[in-house]
Amino acid sequence: MKFKALLFLSALFLFSFLNVHDLLAQKRIPQEKFYFSGGYSFNSVKFLGKTENSETQILYLGYQKEIKEYDNGKLLWYTVDFVPYIHFLYPKRDEGNRIVSRRGFGVSPFGFSLTQANPKKLSPSVKTSGGFIYMENEFPTDNARKLNFTFDITLGADLKFSSFGMISFGYKFHHISNAETGSENPGLDSNFLFLKFSI
Repeated sequence: MKFKALLFLSALFLFSFLNVHDLLAQKRIPQEKFYFSGGYSFNSVKFLGKTENSETQILYLGYQKEIKEYDNGKLLWYTVDFVPYIHFLYPKRDEGNRIVSRRGFGVSPFGFSLTQANPKKLSPSVKTSGGFIYMENEFPTDNARKLNFTFDITLGADLKFSSFGMISFGYKFHHISNAETGSENPGLDSNFLFLKFSI
């Protein structure tokens, strides 16, 4: 009798263990990625900002974490970008449109991205983010501010080349201004072509 009870309990334990193991195996762990990105803008346009004819370069170091998977196969990510380098070469209007060079750095901690859950050869992606840039001088004019605010909208394509690596490329609209916190606020809109490597 004791043997049968022991056999029954052992079988029950094994059955329960296998069920729990299957449930854990089916539960997908949210993904995390790190990435490096660079962009180049041939020219700025007068849209939200008023400063034209700027040539701009930018570098990003970023992190993204999956926060939601949709039934249609899309993934929503939270993103944060560190900007160790941004450079503007532009005509400074309060110096007779003399071409000047300005550098800065910053962070974009408020970002969201939408991608395919299982990207094929080429999969579309969209992203938006906002943050802060600190320039070496008042930018883009005197009586503006060193501390500026940014937001961007990115339309891209993801190309998965291994189980852990991905290349992305596309277009990024990037706006920078001091949000009326300075005496002057010309702002500047860049149109970046970018390349990104994710792991």
